[in-house]
Amino acid sequence: MHVAHRVLLGLALCSAAAGSDLAGTSREPAESKSSETAPSVQSLLDAAVELIREGRSRAAMAALDQAERLEPQNPWLWFYRGLAEHNLGNVCSAMESFDRATDLLAEFGNPDPPLTEAIGRHRREARRQVLRLDYQVGLAYDTNVSFLGSTGSTLGITSGRRDGKFGQMVDVHYSPVTRRDELLTIGGRLGHVWNFSVEEFNYQDYGACVRYARMLAERWELSLQYDYDINLLGNESFLSNHALTPGLRYHWQPTNSPVWLNETGVFYQLNGQEFLYPTEPEYDRDGLVHSVGVEQSLKYHPLPRTQRTGDLSLGYRLDGVATEGREFDRTDHNFYLGASLPLLNPLSPNDYLILPDKELILRFNVNWQLGDYRHWSLLDRYSRRRDDQITTYAFTVSQKILDHPDWGELTLHGMINWTDARSNLLTSDWAEPYTYDKVVYGAQLQWTW
Repeated sequence: MHVAHRVLLGLALCSAAAGSDLAGTSREPAESKSSETAPSVQSLLDAAVELIREGRSRAAMAALDQAERLEPQNPWLWFYRGLAEHNLGNVCSAMESFDRATDLLAEFGNPDPPLTEAIGRHRREARRQVLRLDYQVGLAYDTNVSFLGSTGSTLGITSGRRDGKFGQMVDVHYSPVTRRDELLTIGGRLGHVWNFSVEEFNYQDYGACVRYARMLAERWELSLQYDYDINLLGNESFLSNHALTPGLRYHWQPTNSPVWLNETGVFYQLNGQEFLYPTEPEYDRDGLVHSVGVEQSLKYHPLPRTQRTGDLSLGYRLDGVATEGREFDRTDHNFYLGASLPLLNPLSPNDYLILPDKELILRFNVNWQLGDYRHWSLLDRYSRRRDDQITTYAFTVSQKILDHPDWGELTLHGMINWTDARSNLLTSDWAEPYTYDKVVYGAQLQWTW
């Protein structure tokens, strides 16, 4: 049996080229095929590859069904079937197909190591849709530990205290339902940040989520997600938050152009917030937050002749905050922009700069928040209405160190986050308008299984 397919490793596969020769290594069922059937099987597999590349996995399954009737012992057949099933959302069926391909290669004596590696990589990605574990640990230096964003401004704690910090996060997701047209995911998270000396601002987050998604049509996805988080500050209860988020998302068909649309989504979110510390009635922030938003993601090829892709994203969210007090009732306008750039070798476009086969990614995100308060401020010297502008920039360089089908991935992140916050508040006759800044420099190690 001659198989003329070799994979281009990575998330995007799909070139077919002459290569692997399994003659004399297959078992009896494959040897019984006549040589006249080989070109027919090869043409069917070639057609399936092209259909998968074009995002037409249903049509690819029909070609693979024909190939299976002719040559069921072909490991490439089962590899491509796993890819098609995965693209269609049949995660468990995809893992079974990848396992069948691995078993056949083992029977043949593992004659094609690149194919074996590619099967392991894609099976791991499919398994992660059923069970995924993330653990992150890192160190950072914070120039304003006591600034907690809009939450901190309530307490008057933007004092600019500097400190080092140690943090860790565990995130687990399990999907008991992973079918073509529906997905149910249950998740839990636990995060801690300990400051070296400013212990009253040690921070913990305990959270859980449930998400259900269903395909309304081939590319339309409807989802409903519930999140619950309880936050502690200085080992004392600080904030309890419930969030319910229905959303609608459209998955665009991939194209061969340099830049193409990936996903378009709209959502509504209802947050129920309870701040767990005593305060004066007029400063009470307990209440509901209604949010609506729109998001758009794109993909692009950073270099010609490369299968590697980068990501672009932009979005807008409108928040309506209604509290039991009066001071912090407001409308927030949030604008988002993000980009990820794979750092590639220009002389070898499919290789990364430092470790050719390990991901090296530069990410940039910026968020602009404009807060328009609805009442005259009790904090302002002249009782004017408050306006806030908070801009946050995040730069991250991520180098993958380990990538193993059984042991998982190990990635090193270097990060710089800068928050520039401004307000028109005047607390006294001689005071300048209220401003507060925060810069965090840090390094983080992430293990993903």
